[in-house]
Amino acid sequence: MSPEFTPQNLINKGTMSTSKGSVFQTSIPSNKSCFFFIKSSNKANMMFIHEHSNGYNALRLHQVNGSPGTITVYAFSDMVLPHSGYGIAMYNSAGAMVYHGEMMPLDAKLITISDPQFTIDMGYPCAVMPAMVGVYNYRRTDYDRPVYVTMTGATGNQVYNGQWYSGNVTWDIKKIYTNKILVINTSKYD
Repeated sequence: MSPEFTPQNLINKGTMSTSKGSVFQTSIPSNKSCFFFIKSSNKANMMFIHEHSNGYNALRLHQVNGSPGTITVYAFSDMVLPHSGYGIAMYNSAGAMVYHGEMMPLDAKLITISDPQFTIDMGYPCAVMPAMVGVYNYRRTDYDRPVYVTMTGATGNQVYNGQWYSGNVTWDIKKIYTNKILVINTSKYD
């Protein structure tokens, strides 16, 4: 923490519909940074798109396969929430409030993954930043190798890869797009 900048703080938390195309709308203006984290009550294949809608940041459920149950979204930004007037507050050199004790700053862990197919027990209830992770396929025959794109998911204490069929190729492929994912302990924000 520093009095010269506002940290990323929890601004919006809520649930969204599990229907393809549903949107979680935030109160975070589109000109502000925004970090989304998601979890679902059941393991499912979900793909999200971060977009701007009506001047605000939003998260769209682009694809869904399976029954995710309840999808909970946590949205963080470098904004100062309204203050009750009690407790500690930090101000920058211009006299503007940059943080107060009622805010919940982002505390995320960077987790390394080494395979596009993964399940990791974090040991605490968690949510993950939606991200494309990689691609893999398996050989059914020499000329039939279905390709799956993988993305992040979280349920309970686990982060995992969801997957989406992408096409077929005649060669083997296994590639990681990113080897790190961001995870939060949701008990700090629930």
